[in-house]
Amino acid sequence: MKQTRILAAATIIIALLWACEKNNTANTSISNASVSDCHTSTDKLAAKDMNTDSIVVSWPGGDNPMQVSHYNMVLDCGEPHITTTVETNGNIVTVVEHVGEQGLTNCICLYDNSFTINYLPQGEFTLRIKVESIYAGTPHQTTVFEETITHQN
Repeated sequence: MKQTRILAAATIIIALLWACEKNNTANTSISNASVSDCHTSTDKLAAKDMNTDSIVVSWPGGDNPMQVSHYNMVLDCGEPHITTTVETNGNIVTVVEHVGEQGLTNCICLYDNSFTINYLPQGEFTLRIKVESIYAGTPHQTTVFEETITHQN
């Protein structure tokens, strides 16, 4: 009887661990984030209209990580201070590019922010990318990309 309970408990624990591993959105993370130096719009060919920012998503599917490049972000001149975070809430994966305080200089530059999203949720999910800027001490968020994606192995 005692062995049956132990075996049943072990089976349940293994099943839960397997289920968590297969769809563990708690592990969704950002890696390999990098920001370019200041450039002019003629430096990049990512967007059809090179005077606007654009998001390029590259993902072969399955359990592979997703590569994201945000080209031509218009920010203050100087050293860009961009921090990229990700949060999963149900079937929505939200990436926020925190760009810090803006409006402090007399010039603007274009920057590219590239990063990798790891451990995407299984099934259908919405990828939402936002930019958060701070003006006069107040944060402002703008959604710059939103697309429904189906994750199948």
